[in-house]
This record gives sequence, C-alpha cells and structure tokens, in this order.
Amino acid sequence: MTGASVWMNIWPTSIRGISGRMIDGGAIAGGHQQTESKGDLIDPARFLRDLANPGLVSAIDLMRWLAAAVVVISHARLPLVKPYALLLPEQRPLWVQGWYFVTGYYVEAVLIFFVLSGFLVGGMGLARLKQGTFDAPGYAVDRFSRLYTAFLPALLLSVALTWVGMRWFDATGLFSGTHPNYAASGTTLVFADNAGWGNFTGNLFMLQWFRENLFAAPYGANPPLYTLSSEFWFYAVFGLLGAAANARARKRVVLITLAVIATLVLGSTFWIYLGMWLIGVAAAVVRPTRLPITIPALGLFGAILILRRYIDAAGITDALLRNAVLYGVCISMALVLLGLRGRRLAWAEAMAPFNKAMADFSYSLYLIHYPLMILFVAMLGTLTGAPGFAAGMAPTEPLALAVYAAVIALCFGASWIFAQVFERRTGLVRGWLKRHLLRR
Repeated sequence: MTGASVWMNIWPTSIRGISGRMIDGGAIAGGHQQTESKGDLIDPARFLRDLANPGLVSAIDLMRWLAAAVVVISHARLPLVKPYALLLPEQRPLWVQGWYFVTGYYVEAVLIFFVLSGFLVGGMGLARLKQGTFDAPGYAVDRFSRLYTAFLPALLLSVALTWVGMRWFDATGLFSGTHPNYAASGTTLVFADNAGWGNFTGNLFMLQWFRENLFAAPYGANPPLYTLSSEFWFYAVFGLLGAAANARARKRVVLITLAVIATLVLGSTFWIYLGMWLIGVAAAVVRPTRLPITIPALGLFGAILILRRYIDAAGITDALLRNAVLYGVCISMALVLLGLRGRRLAWAEAMAPFNKAMADFSYSLYLIHYPLMILFVAMLGTLTGAPGFAAGMAPTEPLALAVYAAVIALCFGASWIFAQVFERRTGLVRGWLKRHLLRR
C-alpha cells in the first residue's frame, strides 16, 4: 500500500458547532430530534450532541493534522534518503533508528483518516437517518464539493508538476523510476508511465488504484491520490444505502443493487477499506461508556504500532495477519474516539485555535505534498549535479538533513497557500451547487 487520505481527512468543511449548532448543511443538535432511550447501545442522536463539544472538535482537528504531518515527514524520506536496510552500521546511531521508526507509519496515518471520516461523515449520516432528516441530494452535493473543490485543482497541479519533472528534471531518475531508492523500498509505480490521459481520466472519476490499478493508477507523481478514490466510494455506497432507507420498495431495491454492484466492481481491497471506515461509524453511533478508556486505547494503539514494525522487520508477508494488525489500528483509534466523547477536554480546548489552523489545510497538504517534494528534490539533483540526489543519502549527512527540512517546509507552506485559494472555497462551491442543482 502506498502511503497516505485523507485522506484524507475528508469530511464536512466545518464541524465546529458551538452551543448545539452543527454546520455543513446539516442537522441541529439539540433541536427537534428523535432520541433513544437511556439504556440503548446505539444512539446516533447522542453523537450530534457530542459534536457540540469544542474539546472533542479540537481533539479531532489534532488527529487530522498530526496524521497529515506523519504522512509528509514519512514520504519526504523516499526521494532523498536511503532505505534503512541500505545504511552502513555507522550510519545508524540511535537518533537515526528513532527517526526511521517514527517516519515509517504513513499507512497507519491513512487509516486514521479513514476512521475519522467514518466517524464524522458516517456518524452524521446515520444520525440524520434516525431523525428522518437525511437528504440524499444534499448529502451528495456536500460530499462532492468537499472532495472536488480541492481535488480537481490538485489533480491539475499534479499534471503540471509531473510534466515539468519528466521534461526537464529527471537526471535523478525520480520520474522514470530508475532511482535506486525505489527498488530498495519495493515501490512499483513509475510516475512517467502513469501520466497519460487514461490515467488522468481514471483519477478524475475516482477510479484510481482499485483492483491493482485495473482502472487507473494514481496520476503521475502523486500516488497518495489512491485514498481519494476510496473516500469517494465510501461516500457513494453510504449515500445509496441512505437514499434506499427513505425510498419506496421498488426504488429501494434499485439503490441497494447499485450499492452492491459498486462494491463488487471495486473489489476486495475496497471491502477491506470499507470495513475500516465502518469502524469509525461504529465509534460515532455506539453510546459512549463512562469508563476511562482513552488512555488504555492509546496504549493499545501504541502496542499495535510496535507489533506492526516487528512484522515488517521480520519480513512476515501473511496477508491475513497484516490486515488484522491494520484493523487493530483502526479499532484502537475508534476506542480513543469513543473514550473522548461526552467528556470535558480542557487540554484540547486550550489547543483549539492552533489545531484548527493546522487542520484547515491538512487536506490540501495531503493532496499536493507528494508531487511537490518529488519535483523539488529532482530539481536540486539536476541543477546541482550532487551525486547524493541520484544515489540516495544517509540521514547523517548535513545536506540530507538540510534538504529534508526544506522539503517539509515547502510542502507545508505551499499547501497553506493552496488551501487559501481552493480548499477554503468549499462552502461557496457547495452553496452554488445547491442553488443551481437542488432547486425545488
């Protein structure tokens, strides 16, 4: 699995409802709504009330931007620094071992995006279904605008950056796939091979990566786009089933059939990821416990991360075991979210302004960081001719550390600007679509 969603963090533009308000074209927690009896295990309405908790919102923002940051600092290693197995013993001091350990969890960061997405989007969707306020066309516009307002310009930017790199800056082999770091890390995607119009069209319609790239590989020098297609189809399947819940018998059969066909066509990998997304949904609709489970859940999360690293180091390739560990990551994160619900989180409230500022461009950071860093390192290698760029460097080299820091700074800075230009317009795009497409 290539590194990291969004995501992915792709969910409503704002969940920061204070005093019982919830934004994103949605329900109003604390308004007229059906509630479940106190002892029920499943209580979607309770979830809407929890989203009025500024501490919980801030904690979610923290998870979003931290997961995005882990993705970036992990991915920034690939074009620049040698894989750990290729380092000489003297190039592996304790701090280097710790650095490789921390920056090896980009896959797990993606899974956090999936769980958070299910928690927010799926949780709110089920709550609205319970209230009888689920609006399928409105849901579709909400989800489409949230994804595509930033995704479409990011895809076009990926085209431009990949083309520039292929045309003028491939002396290091980063675009043609000949860089030795790729072979050593098991990377199979060749950016120059995935930059055609067929790949662009497949990505445009969110068909990248499914069934071992049967439809299309992620476009060019932006392999993390694979998670966007997963998110899109999570939303589509959920929306079809949500619409079916409110439809008449014949239409209900059609909608459910379409949802089933979509999952069958997308294949087993999608089923695995959908299960992870549904774990997040479960954390939203299960009534939170009064037991203090957050710290034990974080401990479980850390233990599973260590287990995952042991499995990698031992070269264990059993797919069932590896997927079980990834599901353990999702379950432990869902337990963390469940433990945070219904509690006053003073520490998170104190961090709210900073967490919000960072989370507000985390989606953009995920969308554009990879082609930016590939082109930046390729340009430096081509223009300077320094051999380390074409062969890979040890992290103990000053040049490697300086460029690594510059890559991260570039990704964060450019993504913030990108978010101001595009991502923050999501509400405007959503409003325009609803005015023109949902007139009644």
